[in-house]
Amino acid sequence: MIELSGLRRYNTRSGTTRLEADIKFIGMKIPAPADKLYLEVDANFGGMLVDDAYDSFMLVALHSAMFHKTDLRIRGNVSKRLYKNLTNYTQKILCDYSDEFSPVKIIVDGFTSTAATGNLIGAGISCGADSLSTVYDRFIREDDPDYRINALFFFNCGANGYFADPFTATAARNNFRHGATCAAELGLPIIFVDTNLHRLKPAESKETFIFFATFACVLAMQNAVRRYYIAGSYSYGEIKRCGVEFDCHDLAGFGESFFLPLIQTERTEIILDGCQYRRIDKVVKLADWDIARKFLYVCASHTEDASNCGTCQKCLRTLLTFEMLGKLDDFAKIFDVEQYRRESFNYKVSCVLNADKDIFCREIVDLAAELNFPMPTRSGCYILGDNVMLVADD
Repeated sequence: MIELSGLRRYNTRSGTTRLEADIKFIGMKIPAPADKLYLEVDANFGGMLVDDAYDSFMLVALHSAMFHKTDLRIRGNVSKRLYKNLTNYTQKILCDYSDEFSPVKIIVDGFTSTAATGNLIGAGISCGADSLSTVYDRFIREDDPDYRINALFFFNCGANGYFADPFTATAARNNFRHGATCAAELGLPIIFVDTNLHRLKPAESKETFIFFATFACVLAMQNAVRRYYIAGSYSYGEIKRCGVEFDCHDLAGFGESFFLPLIQTERTEIILDGCQYRRIDKVVKLADWDIARKFLYVCASHTEDASNCGTCQKCLRTLLTFEMLGKLDDFAKIFDVEQYRRESFNYKVSCVLNADKDIFCREIVDLAAELNFPMPTRSGCYILGDNVMLVADD
């Protein structure tokens, strides 16, 4: 059994406020990855942290309990809405997604009855295409104050790596500085939430853990956050057509559109934003935005200075879109455009060859057709082995 207890909030000597809980792994044949879990913010934002409900810690502990096939005991109160959703619906989705997980019991002392009091409309700021698309729509274009973003957040909860890896904290801090510079130019406050939640991140199911840890960070801030936008990865149409193809390796593609709305409490609403677009539509939308030309960061290489290499799959996909739009040189300050030009032809070949089995390649080929942009023809492309391409003139 996994047990949570001792929920507390306190100020540290380093000028932060910490929300903390004890965690025990009782009767389990695994080394305990942690004896305490915490989330931490600058003391100026300490009042945002909720210390009357275990909601945030319940999420990551539930992921661990389902993975290790053991029940979860919480010696305190939780949101009844969240508890009911996790018990009745969310576990079933996760079990359908992967047989790594099993349904478990969640045993709690009781439920909170606190109504919404926060006035923040939040969103994350990774500066990726999904993130900036949400900021553009829900801040630049939005004029309803009940739905317009008024605060940005950056969570260090595992997206940059494992807790024990020193690079993880360094990468998170560097990416936060990049996001903070962007937030300052937008005129929005940004809150950095540091955590050790990723001590529970299993190597075998790291992708699903990031979902739970991100939601945990949001729900830790319930005293202040009334509504929070999560930037979606796939369009509704892509999830509908390809959901079963994402079994066991991409929870977002499998069903984030129906999974995420279940992560709600009486105080905080979480909204999935961006599923109304294909990924390529987001990039097209950002092509003329000055903020994107300065801060867009899509690189899969996870560079320490938040720069874009120009040759990883994410950079190639993004830059090919800009090339098709005639905007490539507009992004030369934040991408290695010359390196992209050297790599671009083989990437175009790859898109043509894989359009029938890769969503993003399909989007590239479709946009090229819409814009009458010349691409290699399928008849002129040949594959040797897994990765080596021979290209014949057509």
